[in-house]
Formats: sequence, structure tokens, C-alpha cells
Amino acid sequence: MKATGNGIFRHYNYIKPGEDMHYWSNKGGTCTGELVGIIVVPAWLPCPPGHVSNAYTFDFPVKYMELTGTNQTMVHGGEEAIADHLVEAARKLERDGCRVICADCGYFGHFQKQVANAVDVPVYLSGVIQVPWIRSGLKDHQKIGVLCADAPHLTYSLFQSCGVSKEDFDRCIIVGAQNEAEFYKIDKNVGNLDSAKIREELVNLALTMQQEHPDMGAVLLECTDMSPYIDSVQAAVNLPVFDAVTMIKFLYNTVAHRGCGGFL
Repeated sequence: MKATGNGIFRHYNYIKPGEDMHYWSNKGGTCTGELVGIIVVPAWLPCPPGHVSNAYTFDFPVKYMELTGTNQTMVHGGEEAIADHLVEAARKLERDGCRVICADCGYFGHFQKQVANAVDVPVYLSGVIQVPWIRSGLKDHQKIGVLCADAPHLTYSLFQSCGVSKEDFDRCIIVGAQNEAEFYKIDKNVGNLDSAKIREELVNLALTMQQEHPDMGAVLLECTDMSPYIDSVQAAVNLPVFDAVTMIKFLYNTVAHRGCGGFL
């Protein structure tokens, strides 16, 4: 257990059953044991299993924090008025013992640099952060298909904030679902959706993208509302598919090692 530069105590070692030690508590913290913090956009919509905002998606504890005073339009547009609230939410999650901070909307990537520089735990606010890693595993001529909720606002500046080079950005095929009849309802806060229709819309978008770009080597679902349908997208395009859930599960494993045990 040691204090960080922000005066926050953090313990990375797994505590075995019955193990005693000297514990410290962070002033202003309210709970512990939730290693992944997820900042949430206020929205009135169902979050089926597989969605980042459905805790059943994960087989480990996560802590959600709603970013009050914001909405999807503000987040998609990267409005600077959000930045201070986002930083404070991240600091609160850090005080509560979170070891890594993520978000439930890929467009929080607009603020990736500000938030990462404000706390002493790793921050990964958008699935877009995975682009360089995905690209490194593909052939030189292959591209990454990026399905998103709002193509006009998935700009190079967001990719740049997430550490994606212009070269890697140019390897991305960006297709938005903003004109799909059922998916469009997600941004309208109507409180309901038809999952069968959304599944069909996303599969059709992915297939069209693949037909128009046969050199596509992988798919990234930028929008967390697409994650519950990732299996259907993968079955349709027959390619690796990445999203925020795959990223969060990977990140959890980097901060929650328990040691190795078993038989030889």
C-alpha cells in the first residue's frame, strides 16, 4: 500500500483470505473493491446484457458514475463545458479505489488527454484507443472497419486525443448508424428499443462495409450501444471484432493479477 502523487492510497496486491495487513482509507472515498470505474452519460434507454452500462456484462465488480449535467449531444460534440465535470468524476472514482477508468460512450475520447493527465490511474475513455493495437496485427494493406453511432462527430481530433496517428486514422473505414431507423432512437431518450431490428441494422451496415472494402481485416464497434450485438456482427463478417467491452475486460486483467496456482 502506498500513496500516489495525489495523496491517494492504492493497493494492487491481491489480499488472500485471512491475510492481515495495515489498511488505509482515502478521505472522500465511499466504497472499495470495484477496480474498474465507468463514467456514464445520462440517458433514458435500455442497456441489455453485453452493454458497458449493464453490470452483468462483467464477471468482476465495476463502479458506475453518472456524469450529471451532460447529455449525448454534448459528449458527441466534445463540448469543453464537460471537461471539468469529467475530471472530477474521474478523481472521485480514483478516491473510491478504482484502478482504471473507462466510460460508456466512445465520444468521451474527445477528453482522453485531459482526464488521463488529471488522475494517477490509467484512463481509457474510448474503444478508439485500440486502433493502433488492432492495426499492428493486420497486413499492411488491410483496413479497420469502425462502426459508430454518429459518423460526423467521429473526427480525427477524437482519434488524435486517443493517441491514434494520422496514418492509422487513414486506415479506418468509418460508418455511422445515425440514419438507421431503430438505432437512431437510442439518441432520442425514448426509453425503449427493438433489439431484433437494431441487430439487423448493424449486421447490414457491417456487411455493406465489408462488400465495399474487401481489404477490411477487423471491425471496431466504437459505440457501446452496439456491444450487445457483437456476436452477430462477427458471425456476419467472419472477422475479429473489438469493442469497449473487450477493452475493459483486458484492462481489468492488467490491474487484478492474483498469482498463478494449479497443477504441474
